Amino acid sequence: MNPLLRRRGGDWIGWAGDTGDENLEERSAVLQEWEQKEQCFAVELATDVATGFYEGYANQTLWPVFHNFPSRLKFDAKAWEAYVEANRIFCKAVAMRYKPNDLIWVHDYHLMLLPQMLRQELPDAAIGFFLHIPFPSSEIFPILPRREELLEGLLGADLVAFQTHGHLQQFRSALLRVLGTESKVAEVAVGGRPIRLEALPIGIAPEEYTDLLKHDETTARHYAEWVARYKGQKVLLAVDRLDYTKGVLERLRAYSDLLRSSAEFKGKIALIQIAVPTREGIDTYQELRTEVNRLVGEINGKLGTPDWTPLVYINRSIERAELVALYKLADICWVGSLRDGMNLVAKEYVACKPDGDGVLVLSEFAGAAAEMGEALLINPYDEDRTASTLERALSLEEQERRERMRALHNRILRNNVFHWGDRFLASLEEAVTARGRYIDTQPKRLRLSEIRDAYMRASQRILILDYDGTLAPFAKQPWQAAPSPVLLRLLSALASEPRNCVALTSGRTTENLDRWFAGVQGLWLIAEHGAELKPPLARTWESLHSPVSTDWKSTVMPILEHFVDRTPGSFVEEKKYGLVWHYRMAEPEFGDWLANELASMLEAMLAETELRAFRGDKTIEVRPAWTSKGEAFERLLAACEGRNFMFAVGDDRTDEDLFERMPDGAWTVHVGPGPTRAAFVVRDFETVREVLQMFIKSDRGS
Repeated sequence: MNPLLRRRGGDWIGWAGDTGDENLEERSAVLQEWEQKEQCFAVELATDVATGFYEGYANQTLWPVFHNFPSRLKFDAKAWEAYVEANRIFCKAVAMRYKPNDLIWVHDYHLMLLPQMLRQELPDAAIGFFLHIPFPSSEIFPILPRREELLEGLLGADLVAFQTHGHLQQFRSALLRVLGTESKVAEVAVGGRPIRLEALPIGIAPEEYTDLLKHDETTARHYAEWVARYKGQKVLLAVDRLDYTKGVLERLRAYSDLLRSSAEFKGKIALIQIAVPTREGIDTYQELRTEVNRLVGEINGKLGTPDWTPLVYINRSIERAELVALYKLADICWVGSLRDGMNLVAKEYVACKPDGDGVLVLSEFAGAAAEMGEALLINPYDEDRTASTLERALSLEEQERRERMRALHNRILRNNVFHWGDRFLASLEEAVTARGRYIDTQPKRLRLSEIRDAYMRASQRILILDYDGTLAPFAKQPWQAAPSPVLLRLLSALASEPRNCVALTSGRTTENLDRWFAGVQGLWLIAEHGAELKPPLARTWESLHSPVSTDWKSTVMPILEHFVDRTPGSFVEEKKYGLVWHYRMAEPEFGDWLANELASMLEAMLAETELRAFRGDKTIEVRPAWTSKGEAFERLLAACEGRNFMFAVGDDRTDEDLFERMPDGAWTVHVGPGPTRAAFVVRDFETVREVLQMFIKSDRGS
């Protein structure tokens, strides 16, 4: 990020770390110098918070799961609390430095809660998030403790970006499986706010490497020394942090196999393995270091000779000048990650090969493989075939070698870190602009004080309340949707107020509504999306349409049953006027895919009839087109005339006809995200209940 910050400007806010033995005055002076010269501002974390945040939840819970190593997951609730606290401290630090029109760019898995915290603190801020590591598959992500909070944290951003399209799609799958949130390829809407999704592979600043090759004396000296030292040998180079995701053990075993199976390479090749220590306070990393040391000793002890060391192991970080000299020296760069967000070593090596010499051997599980197809790709778990690929790399003809490397080099130059940064920031600005346009065209957030005042002033009121998803959460099975005693008491209190005409509308059958709400005095009931209506005190239901034939069910039912057979967890519910295919318990992505197929099939099949296929929340319902909550409203309006306060609330497509029929000035409220004709929106069913409780308190207060 440093080249990008130098070119574009901006403040860098980060944790400076704490080794525990610094001179505090010296440390303070260094941090102050960073602020003044580099615009780098340190976030200070208490030792227990830092340990739980970094070594705990971030690197023993998130890191293994995001790299598809769930067996290495360790979770501690206190470490989670430290992770939350660290994100909260970052939020305060960002808010303190924030100025209007600033762009906020949050980086990586350590700060996944920060976007939502910032959204709450700075509602209008432009917030982008970039994940540098992979996003796990939708089969692995759900095992993560506190998974919901992490996803909700990311959804505070205007832009969420990933290294590859694969990672983006896995994020979308996690949203669907864990939160039940549907998304488009490039967007997800949450609470009426669009969030842009992008795949933006990160680049490097190639000139920072090529300039050293051309002009730096230290680099030239290192290179000359090593050329003399490795004269007559082919040099293989591997540069990694000492992490179990980097495939160091697998590489050493594959190298050992190559030397044992191909005697012609003995004395002719050398592998330089740089393994930079990392997270040394974590047991897993200590064990890895021990095993790597053992393998290094075994390879050199059993396969080396007095005048040939097959494996040079460097267990430290090295200066860039030294690294660039090694890149230039190496005939082969061997990237064997078991799982990697991108892997910039591959790009750094290519940047140091402007003449086209050298071969990149690259793991297909590194994000870089998606854009570096000219490399020789390997499956690092298949050590035998990896060794065969190395043999091929060592013997590759010069023309093919140069063609591959030149193609890679040109791409690295084009897609550099500045190109990546410009694309991210441009996408963030576009996302914020889109958010503004979207908000301008969307209904307003319902203000409780305004609707309370209007309710209290009214002498006569109509309240039309949808049930599923509006007064109560959705249930997996129809019979599980029975109202709670709390909700029944709330409806009774509203309906008993003389100034109120209260109607409950639902897609449920008349039998369901009678069984659940018969005890609520003064409540109007509307069943099957407006097909039938029952006034208070009435014994029978009124149909809002002349009797119609239901012979069509015998034709449609076999189609729905066929989809039940294809979709485990789905079922068909038969109503008086309709048939409903439910797939809430089906595998989410498969269920949505088949729902699209079924809806398309039914649309074509029913085109010339009075029937329609309506999409609901995890349902597809076939019923006559005339069934409408809007029609029921007209009947209700005639019976409850003279009302000067009208309130209607609902969450799905069946409520839109009702919103459209209601007069100007009516309080129409949509629950949850998505397009709507309603004038106002609220977040969820709990907010709706809060509004109704407020009405009741107002009545009692007056």
